[in-house]
Amino acid sequence: MNIDDIKQISLVDFLHHLGYEPTGRDSKGLWFYAPYRNERKPSFHVNPRKGLWYDFGTGEGGDIFTLAGELSGRSEFVEQARYIAETMNMPVAMPYKPQYFAEEPTFENVTVSRLDSPALLRYLAERGIPDDIARRYCVQVDYTLHGKRYYAIGFENNAFGFELRNAFFKGSYPPKSITHIAGNNPRCNVFEGFIDFLSAERLGLNEG
Repeated sequence: MNIDDIKQISLVDFLHHLGYEPTGRDSKGLWFYAPYRNERKPSFHVNPRKGLWYDFGTGEGGDIFTLAGELSGRSEFVEQARYIAETMNMPVAMPYKPQYFAEEPTFENVTVSRLDSPALLRYLAERGIPDDIARRYCVQVDYTLHGKRYYAIGFENNAFGFELRNAFFKGSYPPKSITHIAGNNPRCNVFEGFIDFLSAERLGLNEG
């Protein structure tokens, strides 16, 4: 199983092998019924050019690996890759052994700045989050991990750590903690992740 080969697989071909065909198209891509839940109206959108999907019914999205995770219930990257390979009838012999870390990965050269990356803002826009809301609550975090340079959307928590997210990564810069945002709403809204919070903010659900 060659990971680079898997990355080249079309999401449309992957869905075809799963038995799903597009129900329509627009200027940005194709519409499908969500392959992991029942729905009456197609709300699952695929952008073939970017290799990304977005479920307007749940507010979730990502690439072929995140879709494999949703379908298989597997959170490990290697298991997601194996699921894709099996679906596409590809050989599944592993060319490498996954690395396991006894401790949390060490972030180095961490810098926090205004959220200005076009790629990150575009990712949030594809999730339905406008720039003004994104910049109000999020920052850009640039960091080095395992010798490579990365950047992600950062959402600060109460312990001054960050939840990190981009189109290909979901993680955190320790320490882990909750994020409490005080407001005038007498009701307490609890969200599993900060993308859910930003979506609620866009829809005005956090207002009193």
